[in-house]
Amino acid sequence: RQSILVYQSQPATEPVEYEINPFGLAYHKGSLYLVAHSRSHGEIRHFKIDRATEVEVTDLPFKMPAEFDLEAHFAKSFGVYAGAGALDIRVRFLPPVTRYIREGRWHASQRLVDQPDGSLILEMQLSALEEIQSWLLSFGRHAIVLEPQSLRQAIQNEAASMLAHYQPEPMKLDAQNAD
Repeated sequence: RQSILVYQSQPATEPVEYEINPFGLAYHKGSLYLVAHSRSHGEIRHFKIDRATEVEVTDLPFKMPAEFDLEAHFAKSFGVYAGAGALDIRVRFLPPVTRYIREGRWHASQRLVDQPDGSLILEMQLSALEEIQSWLLSFGRHAIVLEPQSLRQAIQNEAASMLAHYQPEPMKLDAQNAD
């Protein structure tokens, strides 16, 4: 049934009411997400259940699109974020973390390519970059994004912002310490 969801997204200062057609639920990293067609947005959205403050199930039915498949919807996601694109991801992992990367099944599309220097290249195809970016940052200097350029630039920007927080503050001279 069509529903009304009162929801406060992460950046929002106030809850907002959305008209939705619920399609299914997904569990990711300790949280439950509602996958629904948001009539308000005109597209499928993911709503973290913890951020919903109210839900009203109406008497109005809706027809689930025959082509919608929850598993297929998440097939190109690196978690719960999904996008419409098809992005080729290539990341070089340095030797201190290659064993860990080799032991994991990170994505259905992944391909691992051993390198002569002991590093490992992970290739995969994703539809969104948000979650892969934070995952890669967790490896620090041991993960080097090769493609796409947009992810490489996002990591570079984040690293620069982080570095700025750790720069020493210039020495301040006050009137008492001046000669």
